[in-house]
Amino acid sequence: MPIMVCETAQRLESTTRKTLAKSITESVHDVIGSDLNLISVVFHELGQDQIWLAGQPSQDVLILCYIRAGRPMALKTELALRVSAAWHKEVGTPEDAIEVAVIEAPAAQTVRGGQRLPEPPHSSTAAVA
Repeated sequence: MPIMVCETAQRLESTTRKTLAKSITESVHDVIGSDLNLISVVFHELGQDQIWLAGQPSQDVLILCYIRAGRPMALKTELALRVSAAWHKEVGTPEDAIEVAVIEAPAAQTVRGGQRLPEPPHSSTAAVA
């Protein structure tokens, strides 16, 4: 964790996915300080009739940013803005057609590699070095 799940009805070329994954990963690392080896980016390319807005098929992009809980609100807002900007820059989707939601999970409920993850950097409950 963090896990960035990108839902889109747009078809992305392999080179675009690679560049976009790198850009989103760097944005996450720059904003919330997560180790690069913990950041996952997942692309779900859906059918043209699988994303709907106001009852109509949509080309909107929905990005769910799962992060460990405990970071300040300003960082979560900055994360959403930076991820949206990364998608816009790399794919060209207008930002008014990109929705980003930051979803938190307690570190105690997050396991990777068989180990519970520590409290996140910038956490109000993380140990101060």
